Amino acid sequence: MNRKILTVIISIIVVVGILIITYISKENNGREIKQDIEIKDNNLNGTNFENLDLPENYDIRQFDGITLNFIVENNLYANVILHESEEFQKITGINIKVKAVDFDTLVQKVNLDFIAKAGKYQLIYVDPYQTLNRFYDYLEVLNPYNTNPDYPHIIGYTDDFIDNQKQVVSYFADDNNLYTVPFDSTTMILYYRKDIFDKYKDQFMEQNGYDPTPGSKDFTWEKYIEVANWIDENVPDEEVKYGSGHMAQKHNSIFCDFSNVLASYGGDYFIEDNINTLGLKSFTNINVKDKEFIKALDIYKEIVKSSSSQSVNWNWTDSANAFRNGEIAMMPNWDENYTYMEDKLHSRVAGKVGYCILPYGDEKSANIFGGSGIGINKYATNIEKKASWLFITWATSKDMQLKVLKHPEGGSLPTRKSPYEDTLIDKHINNPEEISTQDTFIKHMSAVLDAWKPENLYLRPQISNFYDVEQIIISNLHDMVEYDLDTNEVSEKIYSQLRQIQLQE
Repeated sequence: MNRKILTVIISIIVVVGILIITYISKENNGREIKQDIEIKDNNLNGTNFENLDLPENYDIRQFDGITLNFIVENNLYANVILHESEEFQKITGINIKVKAVDFDTLVQKVNLDFIAKAGKYQLIYVDPYQTLNRFYDYLEVLNPYNTNPDYPHIIGYTDDFIDNQKQVVSYFADDNNLYTVPFDSTTMILYYRKDIFDKYKDQFMEQNGYDPTPGSKDFTWEKYIEVANWIDENVPDEEVKYGSGHMAQKHNSIFCDFSNVLASYGGDYFIEDNINTLGLKSFTNINVKDKEFIKALDIYKEIVKSSSSQSVNWNWTDSANAFRNGEIAMMPNWDENYTYMEDKLHSRVAGKVGYCILPYGDEKSANIFGGSGIGINKYATNIEKKASWLFITWATSKDMQLKVLKHPEGGSLPTRKSPYEDTLIDKHINNPEEISTQDTFIKHMSAVLDAWKPENLYLRPQISNFYDVEQIIISNLHDMVEYDLDTNEVSEKIYSQLRQIQLQE
């Protein structure tokens, strides 16, 4: 045979061989891996797995060697999961790579992965307002996993999860397909410098005739403004620089910050059934020209004016840093910043912070919910999906939720009902004055549980075109506070831009 022809044939055989090996290698992460030894009696006592509902003879090592990429927002829950995943990997043999990123990066990377149908991230932290609403069809439907007798089950699924959170986080448009299991429960509350209020309360009351301490129904946004201005004028900068701090940057933060005020005055962006719970594909009835909306704009302008001059440039991270450094006396922020404030090694305000629901408007106190779920990428392989389901049952179990709450870097409140039956938690819910220094993880709990009451919780609109809607609101709110724009004109501009979205659909 001609040597050149032989060389070509050998080259073809080599290339084909490489392609076959590559295919097999790829498929090994997508089909069942047979174990030489089937583990029939899992000894999981003393681990985070011991109370999981596993099928009889379930092989906990059946996914040994698989790698799962979990992309998640860098928050309290993610930090603890990162620490605890070592045990998960040791027991299951699954290699968990947790990629914790900031909110904006999370949304960008997840959305790009879905658009490309790449399946790079098998496990996904699913924000209901940025991802679930737009890409629910790109997520694996989870109902069949929990009903399959050969798979692990989530005990109490789904009745054990807090109802209104579950509606927002797990479903979209209807409650037939369950796309995510509730993972975290971040909610905005008010942080305030208890030491400053204790020290200056009598002086303030003598001058103004009322108790300035946040938390009561009498503590309105108008009083919040008055108290913030009084602190600026009467408390030395060495003790605290500003009466309050806000998050009015041209960012998702200003939408959240303003929404608390808007809902407290009885306003909202749209008036539709289910738009703030299960969600809708789009909106119909725009509500931004109503008197409640305009009053909320007026109040919000004054709130930002009375806060730190840097508030127009701050997002939630910036204001949290300022509070932690002792620069501001009050701020609305996510409850997950709690352990950040109580870190005795790094926080200047550890042990000096009070927690309560946000100030009242004409209608109520409104505290925006920001929790998310954990879901499975529809474009993962079959075996990756099964391994991901095992991880989800572990990560959202009662035991893990309690571990996250009690962890020194934790404090994130459980999304399930059963953890609140824990003896220590129940004791502190009913006797908050008995909280010891060792149990500081629980100091903010009463404020968050108060914020979750139906009359105090605010759920933003969940719609498929929310990104475009939110950008309009963010841009106009930021320009309003930065350039002191007329609120009636701002309302009209928001309305006309939202109408443009309707007309283009």
